[in-house]
Amino acid sequence: MTNKSISTKKGDCGETGLLNGKRIQKYDLRTETCGTMDEASSFIGMARAKCNDEAISSALLLVQKHLYLMNAELACPDPCKELKEKLSDTELREIEDIQQLVESKLELPKKFVIYGERELSSIIDTARAVIRRAERRLAELSAAEQIRPILLRYINRASDFLFLLARYDEHSHDAPYRHFK
Repeated sequence: MTNKSISTKKGDCGETGLLNGKRIQKYDLRTETCGTMDEASSFIGMARAKCNDEAISSALLLVQKHLYLMNAELACPDPCKELKEKLSDTELREIEDIQQLVESKLELPKKFVIYGERELSSIIDTARAVIRRAERRLAELSAAEQIRPILLRYINRASDFLFLLARYDEHSHDAPYRHFK
């Protein structure tokens, strides 16, 4: 059995490949957007690894799966045959439905929250901050190229969703909200 290496050396000159075979610079806005979403997914994975609550863990895994769909689409900017699935309104509704359920169980803070009451909520808040950066990159990419609007809608909702999951973790462990003033 021959093991295929993940190291192709094709990126040694500062380029990366898209799913359609096109090569772009590693500093390209598209690459930056995908990388930022990958970074957010890594923090979400860290949160899942620290999580003992199955409902929160499942919700985090759902967002990770959706981010993979988004990244695949962004890595294939032209319509390409390789891409079988795309993010749709179905995935958006999935997180909106969970969001409504979580919101119904919480009394949301009325002031800005200072993060860091619990390790898990802090990691989720970090993931949310990275998602917000990914949203800014995606909005910038959308201004330069045609991006399906569902991607912008989803990533906007994802940051709200993660904010709520962090507050739900704190609420579930009777951690008080700390406010700016």
